[in-house]
Amino acid sequence: MQPFLKKGRFYNSKNEIGNNIFSEYALMMHSGFHELAIFFKSFLNYEKRNNLASWIEQSNIMPHSTEPSITWIGHATFLIQINNFNVLTDPIFGNATFLFPRILPPGIILEKLPKIDFVLISHNHRDHMDEMSLVNLKKLNPYLKFLVPQGDKDWFLKKGFNCNDVQENLWWNQLNFKNNDHSEIRFTFLPSKHWSQRSLFDYNKSLWGSWMVESGFSSIYFAGDTAYSQHFNEISNEFKNIDIALMPIGPCEPRKKMCNSHVSAEESGQAFLDLNAKNFVPMHWGTFKFGTDKFALPIERIKKWWNMNSTKLNFKNLNLIKIGQKIEFKYAELSKQVIGISTQQV
Repeated sequence: MQPFLKKGRFYNSKNEIGNNIFSEYALMMHSGFHELAIFFKSFLNYEKRNNLASWIEQSNIMPHSTEPSITWIGHATFLIQINNFNVLTDPIFGNATFLFPRILPPGIILEKLPKIDFVLISHNHRDHMDEMSLVNLKKLNPYLKFLVPQGDKDWFLKKGFNCNDVQENLWWNQLNFKNNDHSEIRFTFLPSKHWSQRSLFDYNKSLWGSWMVESGFSSIYFAGDTAYSQHFNEISNEFKNIDIALMPIGPCEPRKKMCNSHVSAEESGQAFLDLNAKNFVPMHWGTFKFGTDKFALPIERIKKWWNMNSTKLNFKNLNLIKIGQKIEFKYAELSKQVIGISTQQV
């Protein structure tokens, strides 16, 4: 699977070329104002009915980890610590926009992060490529490397980032790095089914995708934002041993609006089966209100799907973690898992 490029714009397929990009952008903005009104009307009542603090857990974050350690900071932001490398995915530590305020605070505040070696960007939407977070990360980590989709490097350069610190990627590009103790890590930029845009006229001017992180004796897949498509099977064909899959499960509703750019919880479960991965870690829920989901709907639906498909899930785990919670994996145990829902759950 390769992206289709025509007249400077990327597409998931040739069939998308006829889309009216301006009407799609207008729909997104209209939805934003509508959801903001709903949010302010319902948030206080929701907070009274639900103890939001129960969805947050503070973890002791070490400077480094040899074996895989994953901390969910919120939305699609994870701290991945593996083989003495520290990696952040799609960092956002504040609000997405004034239309989309943060429901829960970040699981780690930016200033309390360990030294970060790499930032992985899946696409340029503001809830995944946040200017404030990226600029502050660079100030705190002068040698930080940013691995981004093709077409996004110019944005970084305009914001004052060093040209040598930003690496653009097309699907299937592989990047290999070593640190001072000669530990190695490999990043592969992979397909997803989505779109890109930061302003009115730059629709699909940059690419979007997912990432595979390989280091030590394990591999971690970060799905980014995506609709369901054949790319999950294609990735599985190339990567036969995916230990951990960080998978979006929301927004689930309204499905007609979301189906071409976001998987539902059930579709995410099927994608996990397509990947033939061992551990499912949910993301992209509970941080911003982008759809009409009730707060815990994506989690309720992935748990229901998991239980209904238990016969297909031998030796696989659903790891439900709170914002700020760290989950640690041992190399020796990754091949000894049993069916079920992890005890590290919300």
